[in-house]
Amino acid sequence: MYLHLNLEEANKILQGAASLFMRIGIKSVSMDDIAREIGVSKKTIYKHYSDKKELVLRVIEADHRNEMKACEECYKTGENAVQKMIDISRHISNHHRDTNLTVLYDLQKYYPEAWDRVSEFQKEFIQHAIGQNIEEGKHEKLYRADLDVFTTASMYGTLIRGMMKQLASRQNTYDFKTLHLQMVSYHLYGICTSTGRAYLKQHINEITNEK
Repeated sequence: MYLHLNLEEANKILQGAASLFMRIGIKSVSMDDIAREIGVSKKTIYKHYSDKKELVLRVIEADHRNEMKACEECYKTGENAVQKMIDISRHISNHHRDTNLTVLYDLQKYYPEAWDRVSEFQKEFIQHAIGQNIEEGKHEKLYRADLDVFTTASMYGTLIRGMMKQLASRQNTYDFKTLHLQMVSYHLYGICTSTGRAYLKQHINEITNEK
């Protein structure tokens, strides 16, 4: 019972911190702000998280767990590889459509460990998931047979990291949703066969559909 309450309290802090970060940015939020936001003492926060850096890191890790769960759910469906990619991309687009880009800037500039964790996630989990999708699409003859799976998945990872770097820049003029759709479209149109492209043309706009 105590362990359950402890976990519940820790999750409440994570959710409250994530909400504040998304509204205001990370650098501008203090531990006092988080304590006020969720109605607990600062001492209670420090009981679960040693400092703000650890809290930021745990927020990032929780977000990554949600992303992995969403990908796994998409792969449980009986849809073809192109549709699975569209479904995953729609989830990501909806999940991040209101992302405060100051969060990305703050992560890159002030929280290098958390930013590196984002890069690791993109390189390891996302590239692996894309590789799995490419294998499936080749088998279904929706993706080109001549594709090298590892190289193509790595290139997609490079696209993601480039997109994140652009969004984290103070000179950025794009919103997440627009840039993400262009990136996914670029990837899919480049790897699809004529059959895959015909399907893609009918469904690509589903990526920006609201859930």
